[in-house]
Amino acid sequence: MNCIVILLFFILNGSYHNAYAQTCLSGTSSISPSNKSMSIVSLDGPVTQNEIDLFIGFLEQPNRIPTTALDNEIADKQPGQDVEALGLVYEVTQNPQILDRMITYSDTFLSLRNDPVNGRIMWTGKRELVWCTKPDNGTLSGYAGSEGLDTAGHIAYTAYHILKTPCLWDVNVTDNDPHKYGATYKERALTYVTEMDKTIDTYYLKYFIRENDSKIYNPNSSAWNKLGEMSANAPMPWNRQQMMTNGFLRMAECHEIIGDDASRVNKYFNIIQVSIDWMVKNFIQVKTKNGLDAYNWTYSTVSNSSEAIGIHSLYDIWGMYRAWQRKDKLNVSIDVMIKLANTMMYIINIDNKTFATRVDGTYDNTSTASLYGPWAFYAEFIPDWYKFVVNVNVNRTKTGPQYMGALLWVKNSRMVNSTYTPVNSTYTPISPHTSTSSHIQALPGYEICKLSFLVLGIILSYLY
Repeated sequence: MNCIVILLFFILNGSYHNAYAQTCLSGTSSISPSNKSMSIVSLDGPVTQNEIDLFIGFLEQPNRIPTTALDNEIADKQPGQDVEALGLVYEVTQNPQILDRMITYSDTFLSLRNDPVNGRIMWTGKRELVWCTKPDNGTLSGYAGSEGLDTAGHIAYTAYHILKTPCLWDVNVTDNDPHKYGATYKERALTYVTEMDKTIDTYYLKYFIRENDSKIYNPNSSAWNKLGEMSANAPMPWNRQQMMTNGFLRMAECHEIIGDDASRVNKYFNIIQVSIDWMVKNFIQVKTKNGLDAYNWTYSTVSNSSEAIGIHSLYDIWGMYRAWQRKDKLNVSIDVMIKLANTMMYIINIDNKTFATRVDGTYDNTSTASLYGPWAFYAEFIPDWYKFVVNVNVNRTKTGPQYMGALLWVKNSRMVNSTYTPVNSTYTPISPHTSTSSHIQALPGYEICKLSFLVLGIILSYLY
């Protein structure tokens, strides 16, 4: 009898270690850098190995790593968007080479932060722990705004993925720790979390979050006004608020996993909830041409013109979708999400080939716009929207990870999930997500371990 029990133990334990190896393969890069164009082989079906390999090779190019934070380079520009794209594809593949690449970006981002001893003096009169996005010889040299928390969000997104992969925690990162941020994956993640909390505590909570209602405002200071960037004590525009909520969300999720600071987690989620509620309250109810409920909205509470398609509206709708993904902690109704999807499919989409340059469906000949990949997330509510976003971006996806990453993520979601039935659609839907970050993930090794020992316990109780 004892021999049988021991044999069962090793069988189950071996199954665990096999799963462990599958989710924790680490070592040197297996895909070499390549300037070969990325591609989506097909709109439907599983994400292919060729799609993944082309994506990894493209992102491995050394020249994609930034050398400056100026001009929002590591926030909403290419390097910042690269990290988001990498994170999405990591959720699909669990490929450790992708995680290592995220770490390379995040190490660089952190190293570019203002030095508290020898760095630039900001509008506050201090050397703040922020990213300097304006030249040091102009009137805006002391500026640091919402884009900094977007950068913090990218770094925290990397930490989140490390923390969600516990079998890597005690493994040394493959880069030999060039910045001395921590030799192991867990040490690196904890450094990211600690440093981002410092930036949030000493700057963003202090100057941008109103204590009485947790709303995101420009700093209430004459020194801020002197910058001439945006009025002091004015509501932050919606896109800028969602840049900031990216940082708060990812940091909340990291602390959820660590389990070290529940009050901080609640505070961050509350700031996000207040921002989302405020934005939704300012959405303008409209009807589509086919009679469906939809929305129009403006750049900010004090703006009159419809929000522009491009990076501004991208962050608006991205912030809403991130909040929807965390509906276990945040109150976002499906009614709101469907109306946003209707806006996209039946107002922004003009003729299934082109799209408006403003969310009210108008077209400004002087404007340039693109539908970045995250717009495709709303295929959760109208699956046809996914194919539209892919088709209008067919050329951009070849050299644009900011398009490709999200499209591969949605492609995978459409393949894996089929239980959610959207309104106003006859297409096969994808389901709302349920994990802490609401992303598709394979069962990690430590969960298999718990399951294995549960089965073993049942067997033992039966035998004895």
